[in-house]
Amino acid sequence: MDHTLTVVLTLIAIAILMQGGAMVGIWLAIRKIPGQIEGVRFDVKQRVDPLVKSFEDLLNDSREPVKTITANLAEISRLLRERSSNVDAALAELVEKSRLQLLRVDQMVSGVVEKVEDTADTVHRQVLVPIREVSALIKGVRTGLEFLFSRRRTTSVSEATQDEQLFI
Repeated sequence: MDHTLTVVLTLIAIAILMQGGAMVGIWLAIRKIPGQIEGVRFDVKQRVDPLVKSFEDLLNDSREPVKTITANLAEISRLLRERSSNVDAALAELVEKSRLQLLRVDQMVSGVVEKVEDTADTVHRQVLVPIREVSALIKGVRTGLEFLFSRRRTTSVSEATQDEQLFI
């Protein structure tokens, strides 16, 4: 049994030595990591720093044009507001003048229509009525002359009675 104890102790010692060796390997690997991280950081810094610098330069260079552009846009919007209010005022004035002109045209047309109606009434009273009267007078004179110069025919009694019956 002594022999087994020695084998077991030997195996335990080998296992502990292996664990120690693994721990030393891990320690050596961990010791290299900060150097590798520093190398990666340095590499990233070398690549990112120019980008950051150009971005800063771009921002610095674009500040003045952006300020100018925003000032110009503010001025343009102010001018547009002023001009649109001027256009609104001009359109309101134009609409009012147009409305007044339309009222004047309406009054003028109404006056012309009234004058035409008055003229038509005057023509009717002053011209057509006397023409009708003259026409009736001429017709009466003609009928009278025809009666005077026409031959009278003698009417028989039967025709006279017949005419009277038709009359009643």
